Amino acid sequence: MSQSRFLTICVLVLVGAFAGAWVGSQGLPIVHAQMDANPPLRSSSFTLVNQQGKVQATLHSGGTGAILVMNDAAGNNRVEIGASGGIVIRDPNGRVTWSSPRTGVLPAVE
Repeated sequence: MSQSRFLTICVLVLVGAFAGAWVGSQGLPIVHAQMDANPPLRSSSFTLVNQQGKVQATLHSGGTGAILVMNDAAGNNRVEIGASGGIVIRDPNGRVTWSSPRTGVLPAVE
């Protein structure tokens, strides 16, 4: 085999390899293995609003853990629940009508 024939075969092999790689990359979609369809939603607070934009509830982090505050239709705080075990219930005027102890076991009697 002559040197010119050998070089021609080498060039054809290289051109074919690059052409095949280019055609293959154009026709196949990119695939990512094991993508999480629903990544976790993370935030320091979450606010629930109604159709008018008034705040109905708020969940946020506090010094002793998570705190959930639920509001009435007028937007006033009505129920507050803390991670330390405290629960506060307020009347429409904002006065505390009932509250639980902040720590310990709640009594089983009314």
